[in-house]
Amino acid sequence: MTPRETVLAAFRFEETDVVPYWLQWDPALEPGLDEYYGSASWRDGIVQYVIGKHVGHITEPLGDGRDRDAFGTVVRTGNILHVEEPVLPEPTLQGYRWPEPQDLVDWEELARAYSEQPASFRLCGMAMGLFERAWLMRGFENILVDVLLNPEFVEELLDGILDIHLRMMDLIAARVPIDAYFGGDDWCDQRTVLMGIRHWRRFFKPRLARMIAHCHELGLPYVLHSCGNVSPLVDDLIEVGLDGLESLQSEATNVYKVKRKAAGSLVLIGGMGVQRIIPFGTAEEVRAETERLIAELGRGGGYVLAPSKPLPPETPIANAVAFIETARQERTQA
Repeated sequence: MTPRETVLAAFRFEETDVVPYWLQWDPALEPGLDEYYGSASWRDGIVQYVIGKHVGHITEPLGDGRDRDAFGTVVRTGNILHVEEPVLPEPTLQGYRWPEPQDLVDWEELARAYSEQPASFRLCGMAMGLFERAWLMRGFENILVDVLLNPEFVEELLDGILDIHLRMMDLIAARVPIDAYFGGDDWCDQRTVLMGIRHWRRFFKPRLARMIAHCHELGLPYVLHSCGNVSPLVDDLIEVGLDGLESLQSEATNVYKVKRKAAGSLVLIGGMGVQRIIPFGTAEEVRAETERLIAELGRGGGYVLAPSKPLPPETPIANAVAFIETARQERTQA
């Protein structure tokens, strides 16, 4: 089976000889790994089961470490985006002009990236989902206050963002040879749903359902990236027809309970947390947890092993090696 065929089998909830994986790491780890293996040839042994890209987050540099994004918000980029000047300082869309979806992507660069991995399962979608784009446009605290005090404005804002996403979905499906659409929205912190599940169900669930239904009309599965503790939303995500859930941040979510609930209904991608075991555990703990993910989440298909985020630069090389070699489901002697 090709890498793509192996992942497609996982999406059909079929067990395969090897559980597919999607390995990502910070480039700062590569010199240490090259030294460990004696050359860069170790990279050739990694099967590129998945290639995935989020598009649409185009910015204009303003100097002094600040950028203006394509929707008009001024942000400062650090370890995360910091909103300095939201494009909507007041809860109104009066006078606001939405960007055009086709202007949010470097289509030539995107096509080139996918042409380099023709045997991989291809994911692509628009970055910054309904909630993320709303708080970028309005400010994080402001949009949460608006949910309570200005619900009609929130409905109007989310409908505008939804329209951009639906049109982007059409463009990507027409221009990029993908196997699944790759959406994303972080509604949860590591405790629970940020705006509360009642408000999530009012504002976000029906619009997510429309995005998934539109994707299915295009003949594509919908895979959602979502960090934090998504456990309270799993039943709702299955109900609206989500095909795949990516990240599975194990420090926030019991991924094994999610598997029991989602088996046969929802493909899971991720599961190896990068906040605890990867940077602070031992190599043997990393190996044992990776083996457990493969065995338990891979049972019955419907799983792609991956870190919840790229392995961070502070990862001990021994831990990175343990994860990579175990993910490959073969052992390389040091």
